[in-house]
Amino acid sequence: MGMTVVIILVIAGAAGFYFMKKTSGRPSKSQKPESRPAKAPERQSPEEEYTDIMGMLLKLNIMMRTDPSFSTERQKDIENIIDDLTAVIPPMMERYPGETLTYELKKIGNAHLYKTVKEYLDLSEDSRNSQAGVFRQTIDSLQEVSNRSRDIVEKNETAEFKTMASFLAGKFSS
Repeated sequence: MGMTVVIILVIAGAAGFYFMKKTSGRPSKSQKPESRPAKAPERQSPEEEYTDIMGMLLKLNIMMRTDPSFSTERQKDIENIIDDLTAVIPPMMERYPGETLTYELKKIGNAHLYKTVKEYLDLSEDSRNSQAGVFRQTIDSLQEVSNRSRDIVEKNETAEFKTMASFLAGKFSS
């Protein structure tokens, strides 16, 4: 029985190789090779992208709330950042889809905030205590960024976009 399976696999492999060789051979002189453009990676629609960001922020919120030793004060700070991002990202995506600031805010909402908090929560209690100051500074910086970004969007301060985007790219991009 085992030998039969091996023979079938060898025959199938040989047939597959023959078929592949036959269909991917060089074109004859009378045939012109087809020039197929490389497929661009599929881009998400803005709705799908926003859904992914909101899913990540929800996952972050649940992760924080299920950690009994996580500081209530830090939890409130992070929830304020989530609230700001939830308010800022949709109008930025709609009004300024190609702006660097929009890209940086989406990146914070979809990856950076979650990664920062998860890495901290994955630490032991002793390590958390030793890293609490650095974590607090990072969260405070993100809170400042989210508050300022909300002001920029609400006041439509387009002149601030590039300045804020450069700041974010330098501070939070990995």
